[in-house]
Amino acid sequence: MRHTTLLAIVVIVAFAGCGRQTTTTTTPPKANTMNCTLDICGAKQIRNPTESDIRQAVFALDTKKDEAFLILGPTEMTYIQTTGDQKVGFLLEYQENDAKHHYRSKHNLTADAIVKALVSYSTGAVDWKTMAEWEPVKW
Repeated sequence: MRHTTLLAIVVIVAFAGCGRQTTTTTTPPKANTMNCTLDICGAKQIRNPTESDIRQAVFALDTKKDEAFLILGPTEMTYIQTTGDQKVGFLLEYQENDAKHHYRSKHNLTADAIVKALVSYSTGAVDWKTMAEWEPVKW
């Protein structure tokens, strides 16, 4: 009889949880990251750059010293790019899949705005598109 009672208690505890409260937690989704390469003036490439890499590259651009451009993207036909420096300001362009879908910012942007846009792009977010007013580039 004891064994039957003990077995019944074990079964009840197993299904009812012994009166303990259970909580369910979910892990927040990871930020989407693109598999990108940052091309710094055609001289150096950084695979999957960090925010620090991007910030350093943007603030190092100097149009008086050399070609001052950055290209960040997953492919040769899909990317975001900038040219300029802190003194003259920066233009921002992006292209999606082909030259028919190539756009340029209508106004110069600050170095901080460029960093925000490039970091946003590198994570796969889309808010970088709202950081500038765009016009199509006609070839």
